[in-house]
Amino acid sequence: MAHLRESHAVVVHCDSDYIRAVHGIQELFNRPSVTLRACYAIPHASSSSRTEEPIADVNMDGEAQPTTPAPAPETSSRSGWLVGEELSNAEKEAGFEEKYEIRWPFRSNKSVDDWEGREYVLIHLYTLLGITITANSSPLLLIPSPTPTLPLSTQASYTQIAFETLNTPSFSILPSPLASLYALGATTGIIVHIGATESSIFVITDSIVRWECSTTVQVGELDCRSFLESLLLEDDLLDTELKAAAGKEDLSIEEKRKLVKEVSEVVWNECTGDDVEVPFLKSGNKSVVAGNGTGVVGAEKEDDSFDVAKKLVGDNTPAPATQSHKSKKQQAAAAAAAAKSAQAAADAAAAAAALPQPIDAIVINIPSLPGKEIQLGPVRHRLCEPLLLGKEKGGDTIWEGVGRAIDSASLSLGEKLSLWESVGVVGELARIKSFSPALITYLSPYLLSSADLTSDCQPSKIRLLNIPDYFANFKNSTTELAPFLGGSLVAKVAFLDSQGKHSITKVDYNAKGPAAIYNVSADGQ
Repeated sequence: MAHLRESHAVVVHCDSDYIRAVHGIQELFNRPSVTLRACYAIPHASSSSRTEEPIADVNMDGEAQPTTPAPAPETSSRSGWLVGEELSNAEKEAGFEEKYEIRWPFRSNKSVDDWEGREYVLIHLYTLLGITITANSSPLLLIPSPTPTLPLSTQASYTQIAFETLNTPSFSILPSPLASLYALGATTGIIVHIGATESSIFVITDSIVRWECSTTVQVGELDCRSFLESLLLEDDLLDTELKAAAGKEDLSIEEKRKLVKEVSEVVWNECTGDDVEVPFLKSGNKSVVAGNGTGVVGAEKEDDSFDVAKKLVGDNTPAPATQSHKSKKQQAAAAAAAAKSAQAAADAAAAAAALPQPIDAIVINIPSLPGKEIQLGPVRHRLCEPLLLGKEKGGDTIWEGVGRAIDSASLSLGEKLSLWESVGVVGELARIKSFSPALITYLSPYLLSSADLTSDCQPSKIRLLNIPDYFANFKNSTTELAPFLGGSLVAKVAFLDSQGKHSITKVDYNAKGPAAIYNVSADGQ
């Protein structure tokens, strides 16, 4: 029975913009079998009729008390709503924006949680998984979208959807920061989540999410996308390339914006590997550790800088006095040969420097100009500047948010020092491989100025975590998949427990209602 539960379990990871899910957990943890955009569209005519205020009860003192969401309206009230492939196809049609409003129910920047929208998207997700809700026999482990807090009332609302809408026989909920850290091979550390409109920093100590330390920075991936488009609009190289590809001497503002938007989409979707190199902080501390395949152990990066000019002209430092077994004539010949070789190398270097240097550019294709190659220059490397330098000069940054989280008064000195040993970056922007190492260099002001110094109150190094290589199906993957992998790890054991410490059953729900999840969340998570 335990094996049956495990093999049929459903793992659902809800991020702000995407939902990832898999039906069934195997010995080798699988990647998500379904990835769905976490949004839906409703006709503009119906948007005004939908209430935007939470339902509340009134107590004896006359004060309004928020309650759990009311049951969702009948399906008939959702006629005309679009989700998944239907939504993607509709977006390609002319006049879509005038007809529909797109909503993102899992984003955390809304004043009122869109529980009806979350329910609607999750129902469609189960359809994609091939699960018939009326005959659902698959336990569900849910990883909610990361928010600065995960109150019990929110967990109860997810529990209500799980049992009353999705008809799951057993349910467990796992905070996204904790799932991420588990997948990265640690139980204490810092998780930096880059969301669509805001980014959150979470502190975890001994598998406990310290919600009181969470910090939020009002900058996210959408700000980076907007910033990149503004750079591309002003880039002379791209302007020349687009005119040549379009076969026009000049482009209208509307035409150029449309083409630039397509270029930006290609960069975000296809150029997240070696094509983009987010610049490191030039004055960054050298004591930065990069996690190896295990995600926990790393090797310190040594300063392997090589002085080319010095080597070409020869090292003027006097050689140490050592006994030579060569005659003076042989020594003179060797010195002459070395001088001749050095001069030849210097001449070759000068000739190479005189040649025109290759442009730091990549070649891309965009839908509006099929078959045309467009060069994109070094402007692409600046796409993450709003996160690292702020949306405007002097604006809040991700690395400053990390500093505020660790400076929380509720953390002991020992806990603060141990947190630097495990830093993970998640969210869709983590697909850009060079972003996480660049972010770590911006954290270097919090380190000792030299790794040779010793201190009991300041860290000397930072360790960046990656997904361990022993997860064969996730080898070389970027860390946006970490929460999903962590959920799969926990689901492997969560539904084997008959004591109700890690999950609740439909019997528990029928007896206690949504509050049944409180027993599983007794540790405050």
